[in-house]
Parts: sequence; C-alpha cells; structure tokens
Amino acid sequence: MKTRIQNKILLLAAAVFSIQTMADTDTNDVFLHVNGITSCSFTVSSYDITSGEDYDGTTATAEDGACKVTITADRKKSEGVAEWFEQQIGTGNAIACDSSGPMPDDLNFAVEGTLVLTQGDQTTTCDNIILAQGHIPLLFTNNWWLGSPDAKSGSVPYIGPLIMSCSSGGRVPKAVTMSPLQPCVNNFNVVVE
Repeated sequence: MKTRIQNKILLLAAAVFSIQTMADTDTNDVFLHVNGITSCSFTVSSYDITSGEDYDGTTATAEDGACKVTITADRKKSEGVAEWFEQQIGTGNAIACDSSGPMPDDLNFAVEGTLVLTQGDQTTTCDNIILAQGHIPLLFTNNWWLGSPDAKSGSVPYIGPLIMSCSSGGRVPKAVTMSPLQPCVNNFNVVVE
C-alpha cells in the first residue's frame, strides 16, 4: 500500500513539474496602423531578452487596418535589455508610448528586423526597425518603444514623429513617418509618403 501511494505522489509531482515547464510564454502585440494595408511581415535579425526568460519568435499579420506584430516572449524587465536597445539605436532615434524619457531604463524584450508593408500593389521595406516592450508599474501596463539607427526625429524627442527613408521595390526611396497614437500603450501610426 505504501509503495502505491509513493508512486502516485511521484506521478503527481512529475505531472505538476511537466505542466510548469510547458507553461507558454506570453504573446505580446503591437499595432502599426497603416492606411490601406493589405499585408505585412516582420523578419527578426536580432533580439535581446532578460536573462533566463524565453523568446519563441515573432510573427506579423495585417488586420483591421494595422500590421499586428506579435512577439512571443516572457515579460521580465531588466536594464540589460534597455542597454541593448539603446546600443542598437546608436545615433538614430526612438519613440515611446507613455514614457518620461528619451530612452528606457528597463525593458522586457526587444527585437530588431525588417518591416515589410504592402498597400495594394505598393510594397515598402524598412530595415533596422526595433520594437521593444517596457513596463510602467504605476500604470499597470506594458508600454512599447519603436526606433531605428536610421530614423531621424521629426520634432519632439521620444514623442515623435520618427522619419525614415525606406525602399519601395527598387524605386525611389519612400519617406515613412512613425508616431505614437494616443492613448498609445501599444499603437503606432505609420504613414508611407
């Protein structure tokens, strides 16, 4: 009898451990609102996440007039990710949803990659786009950052807009303007000139 109980306890402990280790990472959505968008993609070239946390990839789909970028990653803020973000931005610029400074102090994760936006028969490709998620404890929210080493500040630092030169099918470069939507949290407006 004692052996059966011990076996059941071991099986139960193994099941609990299995469930805990299989816990999904968080899905984190940021929306890039683009007039006339028909499709989009975001191809990651590099990323950073707090040590010990999981990153399971990034996807993008066009829905409801926006490019919805989903980053599957755990949320735990650290200074190291913020330092990586600032290093990647370099002499470029960044904007934020609900921030009180030009660069973040802490971030949960950051991804850098190529954003491709399709509006009808027009495709625009922006390289070196960096998306990152922070956390504002007093507001109980995760705020988002968007930047690039290739972006120029259009007016107010970290509020925007950002202006970039992106490619358009090998033709003349397109000016792309990015700015936070208010209330922002995880929404940015993107205008392709």
